[in-house]
Amino acid sequence: MNQQRHYILFVMVVLALQCLLLNHLTISTLFAPMVYIAILIMLPLDTSQLKMLVTALLLSLFIDVTMGTVGLNVLSTLPVAMLRRPILRHIANLSDYAIANDVPTIKLIGVRRFYTYIASMVVLHSLIFFTVEQLSFFNFWHFTLRLVISTLSSTAFVMILLRLFNTRFESK
Repeated sequence: MNQQRHYILFVMVVLALQCLLLNHLTISTLFAPMVYIAILIMLPLDTSQLKMLVTALLLSLFIDVTMGTVGLNVLSTLPVAMLRRPILRHIANLSDYAIANDVPTIKLIGVRRFYTYIASMVVLHSLIFFTVEQLSFFNFWHFTLRLVISTLSSTAFVMILLRLFNTRFESK
């Protein structure tokens, strides 16, 4: 029960950060961090595929409404949700760690594997998002630069958020 409260607080903080700050931050057209993917990253390991997809759909619809992007976040978040389990299996040997109600944490899967998992999820999401948004490679270098800068900034924000909340998830 205590872990659920921490997760609800985590979701509220991430959504507030994304919707109230990062969506309105106009430093450059190249800088577009998307931290809401952290919510999917931190779902419990035993979350069913159906719950994962429904959560991803509702989350991305909410973000689409607040960002004014018609279905772009849905299109980029659903594949990430579908591939979460195979990514975890590949990176962290999920079958060894699949404990009921546990979330992926540094303590559970190790530092290097945890950060590799985060980076993989963010890279996949950003690659789909920016490719669909661009829909051409006319400005290939601008697209590549935006992909790299936004992916690095998103990964950094997600890692910081997860480090802040990691101790809460690890204590039961």
